[in-house]
Amino acid sequence: MNNEHRVLTQDELWAEARERFGQAPQGWAFQCPSCGDIATGNDIRQALLDHPRRAEGLSRNVEYTEVLGQECIGRVLGKTAGRGCQYAAFGFIHGPWQVAVPHRRKPMYCFPLAPAPAGEQGAGR
Repeated sequence: MNNEHRVLTQDELWAEARERFGQAPQGWAFQCPSCGDIATGNDIRQALLDHPRRAEGLSRNVEYTEVLGQECIGRVLGKTAGRGCQYAAFGFIHGPWQVAVPHRRKPMYCFPLAPAPAGEQGAGR
């Protein structure tokens, strides 16, 4: 598990994710720095379909792209999930990656990308 602190731009993060996992964010995978669970966009999407929650201050549900890489899947599934933990990249101990996002004054924090599937590093599917 790689918990090394990194600072990168949103474009750099997306480029690295595309190179490692392909173009679609549903296939991008992040690794929780606390418990080591690896969750893809599809995993988070399904968890939010099974356990929907409202976006704070809005009349819509949270989308998987708002959670992917920022919350462990255990936080999305709930305490009885049997998978993941309650860690969030934006919590008291944040990161370990720091991402500069255009039009935001402060950077966002996220989990590190998971390792590429065996034999597919650089495949850019």
